[in-house]
Amino acid sequence: MADPRTGPPDVKLGHQAPNGVAAGLLALVERGAAKRPRVARELRGRVEIRFDEDYAPVRLHFGDVEVLVEDGNGRRWSSDLVIEGSLPDVIQLATAPLVGGLPKPTDKRGRAALANVAARRVRIDGSPLLARRVMKLLEV
Repeated sequence: MADPRTGPPDVKLGHQAPNGVAAGLLALVERGAAKRPRVARELRGRVEIRFDEDYAPVRLHFGDVEVLVEDGNGRRWSSDLVIEGSLPDVIQLATAPLVGGLPKPTDKRGRAALANVAARRVRIDGSPLLARRVMKLLEV
């Protein structure tokens, strides 16, 4: 167990669905927590990522001592933030270079991510602050 005051929180894989991608997102969350432990420790809330394709939604629960990453299991789940779009568009948004917690408009990948949001290919509903913090955690 990591020191909750200085190190990154523990990142755990929960439920995995046959059509799930939580294990892939777990790698991004673990990497982000290792690179930005303060950001990971300060995150609180529930995030659900839904895909246009036939993948199970991924749920991220940022708690006091750990981060749980799991595939949705069909039960209703109360989320503070919902991100929806195709898997490639969501990953592009999540890994775009940022400035001020938003995709960087001076970078080609940042502009592409912003264009996906503007065209509603990626939809974000919920806390804008939580969205910026989650994107900062996942930034490559």
